[in-house]
Amino acid sequence: MDYSIYSIKQYYFIIISAVLISFHSLSATDYRIYLLGIPIVEVNMESSTKLLDFSTKTVGIFHSIWPVENYYQIEYDSISFGIRQYTKSIHQGNYVGELNCIFESDGSKLNYNGQLVAVVDSIQNIFTLLARVSYQSAEYLDTKWYPMDHEGTPHRARFLLAGTEKLKIGDEDILCDHYRLDIEKTDGASVHVSPYDYFTDHVASNDALRQLWVEQTGKRRIIKASVSIYGMTVTAKIQDN
Repeated sequence: MDYSIYSIKQYYFIIISAVLISFHSLSATDYRIYLLGIPIVEVNMESSTKLLDFSTKTVGIFHSIWPVENYYQIEYDSISFGIRQYTKSIHQGNYVGELNCIFESDGSKLNYNGQLVAVVDSIQNIFTLLARVSYQSAEYLDTKWYPMDHEGTPHRARFLLAGTEKLKIGDEDILCDHYRLDIEKTDGASVHVSPYDYFTDHVASNDALRQLWVEQTGKRRIIKASVSIYGMTVTAKIQDN
């Protein structure tokens, strides 16, 4: 493979990854992700009280260059939002991979395909954090740090309330809480988790600025998200049904 072409593919999908994983709510909703105003990824999501699963697929020229069709599912505790089971199925170009993670409550460990990581019962990942923001108020969430395991590596995360803002979806003006999502790596033992995955390998990057706009009342849907990284901004928007 020509190295320059590979680098371009990797560059754009690193950008896509951060927004895609940072844009999930608890409603059965469709989303579209844009780069420079061009739609690049579609997300279809279905969920229930303790379960969130969704599929992602590249569209247009991006799908022609490097097709990606990934599926993720997370089961979590309805009170603490702690991980209980996490699976993903990855199809990126010719690459195929799977990951299975189970929380072992007797020893407070996450079991990633047989590799164990010690965690607390309320351990979060990027998906449970976004489930949490769709349930809990800005007053409750603002500035709190949460323990987070990101694909076998210890992190911590917090939502910072930046204010309120009205977003227009179709003909509707929706009042939203505007958050910044901070993610930091912390000290502790980690394991190397496969498979390789554009959509999670870079979401916790220190270089990324992650922002979310969450419906303030009603279903508390995530209406919009953006990630600025490597000098570019990718935006994800809920689709008007």
